[in-house]
Amino acid sequence: MRYGFSATLLTCILLHGGLGIANGVVAKSDHGHELDQGHHQQSHHRSPGWFNEDEEIAELAGTPSNHESLRGSRPVREEAYFVDNEELEAKSPGLGYRASPVVKDKIGGVYAAWGSKVMGVDNGDGWLKTSNGYLPYYVHGKAVVVKFATPEEAGIVTHQSSREWWGHINYNEAAQNGMRSWEELERQQGHLGRWCTAHNHLKQCSVAFVCKAGFCSECTISRDCNEKHACEWDASAGHRICIPRSLTRSWTWLETVCTVLIVVTALLSAAAGMGGGGVYVPLLLLLLGFSTKEAIPLSQAMIVGGAVVNFFMFCGERHPEHKHRPKIDYDVVMMLNPGLAAGVTLGVMCNLVTPQWFIVVILLVTLVLALQKSLGKGIQQFKKESQQLAEKAAKGQSAAPAGSVKIRFADIPSFFVLAQENSRPLSLIGGCWLVFLACNFIRAPSCTTAYWFQRLSLIGICLFFTMSGQTTIRSRLSSKGTSEGMMGWTESTLWLYPLMATVAGFLGGFLGIGGGIIMGPLLLELGMDAPASQATTAMFVFLSSSLAAIQFMVLGKSMPEFALWFTAWVVVSTFAGQTVIDYILQRWQRSSLIVLSIAAIIAGSLCMMTAIGARDIYVDIARGADMGFKPMNLCGH
Repeated sequence: MRYGFSATLLTCILLHGGLGIANGVVAKSDHGHELDQGHHQQSHHRSPGWFNEDEEIAELAGTPSNHESLRGSRPVREEAYFVDNEELEAKSPGLGYRASPVVKDKIGGVYAAWGSKVMGVDNGDGWLKTSNGYLPYYVHGKAVVVKFATPEEAGIVTHQSSREWWGHINYNEAAQNGMRSWEELERQQGHLGRWCTAHNHLKQCSVAFVCKAGFCSECTISRDCNEKHACEWDASAGHRICIPRSLTRSWTWLETVCTVLIVVTALLSAAAGMGGGGVYVPLLLLLLGFSTKEAIPLSQAMIVGGAVVNFFMFCGERHPEHKHRPKIDYDVVMMLNPGLAAGVTLGVMCNLVTPQWFIVVILLVTLVLALQKSLGKGIQQFKKESQQLAEKAAKGQSAAPAGSVKIRFADIPSFFVLAQENSRPLSLIGGCWLVFLACNFIRAPSCTTAYWFQRLSLIGICLFFTMSGQTTIRSRLSSKGTSEGMMGWTESTLWLYPLMATVAGFLGGFLGIGGGIIMGPLLLELGMDAPASQATTAMFVFLSSSLAAIQFMVLGKSMPEFALWFTAWVVVSTFAGQTVIDYILQRWQRSSLIVLSIAAIIAGSLCMMTAIGARDIYVDIARGADMGFKPMNLCGH
């Protein structure tokens, strides 16, 4: 009996005051770092225990363990660091050594591989001095050299440490079954607390945990997790872990609100002929906590769903004023789409090297101007229509006979007739689309000779298709006169309009809002009728969104459950929006509502994209990120 009491008392003292871990319980010290006793045994190759002799002597001698204190007192021995690519996400094989603590003083061909361990002495000025040269702690404000945590820095629990427990202590079970070995504790705790790098984090941490400061840790928000995973509390394990996203399992009121707002956006986008991506992406980011890599593919799936409905409903219709021409102006698409595509390519490249604050400023200026133009034109057209209706009412004429809403479907026979009449423009449009589809799947590594050759080739291909379109327009102008072109094609506009489309595409790619939201107001500004602008803009959106959606689908970026749910609502809403706008146009001749719908989509994009950008700027300032231009980001460094 006495022996049993003594054993129990001794076990309690060891568990509570010394180790602070039992029955799979892991403690946190005041430092907040996760503990992994099994890891320390493996990394130092010592017998079970908290400290090795060298570290304990250094601790007692008062050797500084952080970079700030090291500036005043240099360590007498080298310490272990690892070269981390988790934050920088560079595509290079490693971090280049420098001959001196100067960024440009590189040692050619010598580098520390990402994920490798290096020994060195803190130089006290943001540089690590090694036997091979100097390494910077930070590149573009992101940590690339991280010190291996000492036991004290890692949060080793002592009798003076305050503790935050995961799980529940069971002293009786430990007293009855005896102390667990490090291997048993490690197996019970799993991946939490293991050492990790950006290269081996999946192997060390699994998908359940994230790699932070070199150790497998709990996630904090969903953006910490891998793609298609969300950060949620697991009551059985007592941790926040990353689990696969599930729409049905994690359904909350936020999903309901997001669905309703997406339906409203799709209705307005249908009336405007736009895609709505400038609203879809912020909704997914703000309400559902998606990362950008998750939100963009899902947004493209929704856009292409609405674009397919728009195209099939417009493809067989004729222009309301020029019955011999289709409602979708294929000449305009043929002439402007190559320049739009080239502009998007250049805009995306510039986006990579530009700081977020600059992008937000240009976004504000661009969308405010677009909103001013479209809203002003819509209000002006609405007043003009109201005056015309008032004049008809004064003469005793009704606007149009009242009738019921008619369900309209694709007029396929009419489309075949129009396709034969516009075979040349359609063949150039399809050829340009196929070329860009092929280039999306054949991508050369960044900043290589093949990469720049491919980019220059794309611009040359766009120029070729533009010049081919010019030849087609010129032959039509010489034979039938300028009245055939609804946008008044002349020798000067044959170059001016494609150039304007290139600028529109550049802004769309640079700002991350797509070209459709800029092409809509541009077509109206160039004099195109609102119904024709609606149909033609929808064609632009269909071409660009289908390319992106196919690429994301092949790369496995889509989330089928979310894509099916939201895309289904977008398809239904687009069909309903087109039906309602047709009824309004026939009943009240209010084509100004199309222009006002364009303004509404721009206003929504302006507010939400600005909110997202402002949040990113705040985060960058809070973490002390580099706020300047970053040309090296173009090459993934």
